[in-house]
Amino acid sequence: MLLSPVPILFLAAGPLAAVHFPARCRLRLRFPHAVAAAAAATTPENNFAVQDYLIANCHLTQPQALKASKNLAHLKSPANADAVLAFLDGLGFSPKEVAAAVASNPRILCARIERSLAPICAELRALGLSHSQIARLAKIAGRYFLCRSFVSKVEFWLPLFGSPERLLQASDWNYWLLTSDLEKVVEPNVAFLKQCGLSACDISKLLVAAPRLVTMHPEYVQDSVRRATQLGVSPGSQMFRHAISTAGCIGQEKVDAKIAVLRETLGWSQEEVSLAISKAPRILVASEERLRRNAKFLVNEVGLAPQYIARRSVLLMYSLERRLMPRHLVVKLLKKRRLIEEDRCFFNVVAPTEEKFLEKFVAPFEECIPGLADAYDSACAGNAPATTEQ
Repeated sequence: MLLSPVPILFLAAGPLAAVHFPARCRLRLRFPHAVAAAAAATTPENNFAVQDYLIANCHLTQPQALKASKNLAHLKSPANADAVLAFLDGLGFSPKEVAAAVASNPRILCARIERSLAPICAELRALGLSHSQIARLAKIAGRYFLCRSFVSKVEFWLPLFGSPERLLQASDWNYWLLTSDLEKVVEPNVAFLKQCGLSACDISKLLVAAPRLVTMHPEYVQDSVRRATQLGVSPGSQMFRHAISTAGCIGQEKVDAKIAVLRETLGWSQEEVSLAISKAPRILVASEERLRRNAKFLVNEVGLAPQYIARRSVLLMYSLERRLMPRHLVVKLLKKRRLIEEDRCFFNVVAPTEEKFLEKFVAPFEECIPGLADAYDSACAGNAPATTEQ
């Protein structure tokens, strides 16, 4: 026989008040209207529109605000954010700088001004940074800007770079300069490079060429130095930092492949390879295709001997289309008119800056060779040069 469903009733053994409910439940049972009123009173605060605030007050774009608001979902009131914005305004941050800082690290709006933001900014000012430079640091470093160790890292790097501006430029390339562990990573690497004969100036330039090298594990840096010496570059030479940056950028397999290209194309011996690398270690950073094309052009079109190229190996790094070919065109025209000596050193033609080249090899001869400047510009643009052979 089937039993019909019967509602289950909970029978209280005594008065409801005698049951041990949590205080919050008893409050709701006794004063339901009061609880509802309190919830209604807190609703506007809980509905604080973070995304709208970021757009209106922090000058963020809609996509930036949408992304940043995910880090600020816990905010129930604009009070602390207002205080932070007022502090940044007092420092002289422009609306654009405020937007950049907040977009980089939205949680800066949650910072305690007296505990972190004000002391950090004051210490950076004491190190010689302007308000604008502090704003750029805040953008670059992001959430690390509010770390306790941040100022000590800036203080460590300033003597190496020589100025806040150079530090900012390097940090734009590699923000790990401002975030890596000083004691375990950066300081051992810098000390080791100094032991290898690099000056503070050399190290700062190395950081521009290979921004992440000094922030890598110390064993990696030591291996890069070992491989740099194996390339035949003396630790005491001016090219040693270039050799280190090269070894730090590419693996041994790529080095071997590019050396093979140079031997095949130019017929260099091991001594000539070592000479070329010691003169310009960065040729190993160039692509195999560039090395091959430049080498063939210099030998077959310009008529340079492989030994000449080995002593001036930087020629292999120049752009073939925008530098070597256009300047070779000008030299050919000038030699044909006997306006320069036949044995003019090709390296002295391509090494000068664009301004110096035009001043020395184009401007003085425009009357003698009408259309010379146009022919050069056309060649630099990759077009067939105008006729100047008549």
